[in-house]
Amino acid sequence: MGFIETVGRGGILIVKPSVEVRGELIGSLVYDSNLRRLGKIVDVIGRVDDPRVVVKLESKELASTIRDYNVYYQPSKRGEYGRGGVHG
Repeated sequence: MGFIETVGRGGILIVKPSVEVRGELIGSLVYDSNLRRLGKIVDVIGRVDDPRVVVKLESKELASTIRDYNVYYQPSKRGEYGRGGVHG
């Protein structure tokens, strides 16, 4: 999906996406390169031509364990890409 720009202590990641951002991303699960589930996409913020994706971590403790700055997502079942699979 993209790379992490900010890891917040409150259990939030800000990700600069490398994929086209659509509203259907909200609710999608987010993983690191080892397929460890990090959290869920809760919002898309910023300008339309330069958006950021907000990810709420599964737990605040995960913030201190993130070593990989590339993250991936699995589309939610309600979205256009509801067939599953992890996307970069």
